[in-house]
Amino acid sequence: MKQGTLRKFVSAGLLLIIVVIFSLTASSFLTWRNINSILREVSVVGLLSIGVSFVIIGGGIDLSTGTVLGLSAMAASRLLTDSPLPVWMIVIVVIAAGVLLGVVNGLLVVKIGMTEFIATFAMMYVYRGIVFMIAYREDGRMVTKSVSDAAFLAIGGKVGGIYYMSVIWAAVVAVSWFVLKETVFGTHVYAIGTNAKSARLSGINVPLVKISTFMISGGCAALAGIFLLAWQGSAGLNTGTGMEFQAIAAAVVGGIVLSGGRGDTIGVAIGSIFMVSVVNGLYKYGLATEFQTIAYGAVIIIMSVFDSLYLRWMDRRHIVNKKAAGKAEGEAA
Repeated sequence: MKQGTLRKFVSAGLLLIIVVIFSLTASSFLTWRNINSILREVSVVGLLSIGVSFVIIGGGIDLSTGTVLGLSAMAASRLLTDSPLPVWMIVIVVIAAGVLLGVVNGLLVVKIGMTEFIATFAMMYVYRGIVFMIAYREDGRMVTKSVSDAAFLAIGGKVGGIYYMSVIWAAVVAVSWFVLKETVFGTHVYAIGTNAKSARLSGINVPLVKISTFMISGGCAALAGIFLLAWQGSAGLNTGTGMEFQAIAAAVVGGIVLSGGRGDTIGVAIGSIFMVSVVNGLYKYGLATEFQTIAYGAVIIIMSVFDSLYLRWMDRRHIVNKKAAGKAEGEAA
């Protein structure tokens, strides 16, 4: 069995364990209504996770995704209220703006020479400041307003009992998996995440690929912001705050290694369902939100340690198998 496949089985096993635990201890957990609700929330967290996974696989990190989501939701809300643009054009404009924010992150890394951590951490605050700048105001005070456009709110609706958001998220998972596994671009992303210097010497345009991964991350975050606005009907000043850590935790659970070069979006999808299910289950227990925050950090630590040990074990196993194969060839000769 391939290493990546085995790692996904581990993620799926963890998901099954927590589903069984919550099903046995919380009567309302394993109901269609709750499952559908989990999938709707997964479509938001999952999109963030897919976007940030491209950056992480390429050897970087993006801490601005939650803020890009919040800024996208606020921008969409203002456009829906104050502009004459049709809904489809607003969606395109907001996603394009998210991609542009990703370009800014990427340029700071490849042109200015900032580390991914510092660049995206700084831009997280810049983008949040822009949210405050474009927020609704009444008598000098920032207020929250609800979106009333029926065509836009329909994005948060259902088809056949399943939310449109969930269907679109599943499609994005499939497309992103294909891009990573079956295209030259995906091969370059893995190569850079494994060894950027070797990738550069082999002729890969490392700066372009790096910027492209940030563009994907920004676009996914913007789409997630649109989904969240269509679902909740309004955007606040703190919309998206902390969601970047949910996305990173989901990616790590799904087998994305923070050092880069490993993982895929199928695993990330499993990890996203896992994280949302954990939070949903803790909510069923009536635990305070701080326990959810602790859960994000704990999951990142536990799964990072697990991946470190797992990769060492797989490397040792590969060496043993290689030696055994060499010995067998020698005896046959």
